[in-house]
Amino acid sequence: MSLMKRLMQPFSSFRGRLLGVVSLGILSLALTASITAALVTGQRAAEQMIAQGLKNIETLASQSILSLLYESPANAEKPLETILSFPGIEKAGIFHSDLSPLIIKGEENILLENLSSQLPLKQARLLKETNQAWHFIAPVVVEFSEDLFPLDEPDISSPTQIELLGYCYMVMNKETLRDLQITMILNNIFIALSFAIVLSTLVNLGIDRMMQPLYKLIDIMEKNEQEQTRVYAELTGPKEITHIASVFNRMMSSLDERDRKLRQHGEQLETMVQLRTRELVTARDAALTANRHKSQFLANMSHELRTPLQAIIGYADIAKEELELDGFHEQSEGLERVIRNATRLLTMINGILDMAKAESGKMDLQMELVFLPDLLQEPVDSVMPILRHNNNRFNWHDNSSTHELEIDREKLLQIVINLLSNAGKFTQNGTVDLHSNLSGSQLLLTVTDTGIGLSESDQKFIFDEFRQVDGSTTRNFEGTGLGLAITKRFVEEMGGSIEVDSTPGQGASFSLHIPLPLKPSTIAVETGIETNDNAPPI
Repeated sequence: MSLMKRLMQPFSSFRGRLLGVVSLGILSLALTASITAALVTGQRAAEQMIAQGLKNIETLASQSILSLLYESPANAEKPLETILSFPGIEKAGIFHSDLSPLIIKGEENILLENLSSQLPLKQARLLKETNQAWHFIAPVVVEFSEDLFPLDEPDISSPTQIELLGYCYMVMNKETLRDLQITMILNNIFIALSFAIVLSTLVNLGIDRMMQPLYKLIDIMEKNEQEQTRVYAELTGPKEITHIASVFNRMMSSLDERDRKLRQHGEQLETMVQLRTRELVTARDAALTANRHKSQFLANMSHELRTPLQAIIGYADIAKEELELDGFHEQSEGLERVIRNATRLLTMINGILDMAKAESGKMDLQMELVFLPDLLQEPVDSVMPILRHNNNRFNWHDNSSTHELEIDREKLLQIVINLLSNAGKFTQNGTVDLHSNLSGSQLLLTVTDTGIGLSESDQKFIFDEFRQVDGSTTRNFEGTGLGLAITKRFVEEMGGSIEVDSTPGQGASFSLHIPLPLKPSTIAVETGIETNDNAPPI
């Protein structure tokens, strides 16, 4: 296949194919003409040689009369030698009328037994023709008058008699004809090839001249492609090429017009993008300013609300103790409800404050070495009342290979409390499981419950701020919707991730993965908000 491609490569272009077709036609015509001329000439030469052979056999017959009359082979020697001296005659013989040989000269003997059916002959003829030779035969006859000794002038009107004395036979080979035919064919082929070469050269020059306008058009097209410029073609050359150049020029004009419109449209788009960018920058700055004001308001409000709430809780607790000592149990229970609701409100305020800190980027990691079982026991003890209130069973599964790690203790504590409290709050008469797995490279915590579960649509916004699955005013579950949002921010700040897997009616599973050692990730943009962390602790 590669050899065929290499041989066909010169004919891959239009010029090569055109020249190849024309040259092939010229060569075929020249060869056909030369071979035809050689065959016709050979046929004529064969006819002439046959005619010459007939003359030779007639001459031999006229010279063989005496030898047959006197039955003398010696008289036939000279005529036979003369005949054999002609080119191509390889054998000859003189036979009696009964086809018995008188004398035979040549390479082989001549047998005429099979000719009895064709006798007698009246004139010389071509007896047969083979691929190697022509076979001629002629009768040897003598004419005589009845008056053997005329005294006066012979009378031409007197009757004559013809007597058959015998036959002359001659074989002439075709080597001379073959040599002539071969020579003629070779000469004709040489002349035809010479003519084809000369004519192909002239055709090549004509094709080159005719293709020049097309080559110029190709150069202009390549220049337009390489230099990315608009160069127009000259309308010269044959009609077809001129038409192609005209169409090309119209196409270039269309491209110029298109480029002009594209540039104009690009400039318009650039102007529109600049205007839109300025609008977006203004909107972004306004949003950042509003977010900063919101965070400042939440931080200040949380601080202002925490102080009186802590005072209310403190004084209510003192009054409750005194009422219990004095035996006023009903009043003591009322104060207990006040303390419980105030504590719940303080927890919400602390959550809002934590979210404000996270958004402001002011919440840094406070790393310390902790013992994981002791740390996890604290949130378990904290949420145990919720679990007992909803009649839930709690299981803790620890598969850790080590128990010490360096981490932000308070944030991890808040994460586990949020997850366990949510599981206990949304599960009734079910099971809550905590799975912990600590190794040298990661911390895996999973909280699984058999509660109400989450739909796929709920899972999409479960980690959003102030979003709850039951957001109606008559919802059955309390909360601000900040617990999971804060949990996700804390986990991502530690460089980890949290995922949820849930089916409605079958419970939910929250899994968090924290790589160790910690690689804190910045999750909030610095906004310049200053949160007040000087509020007294609960």
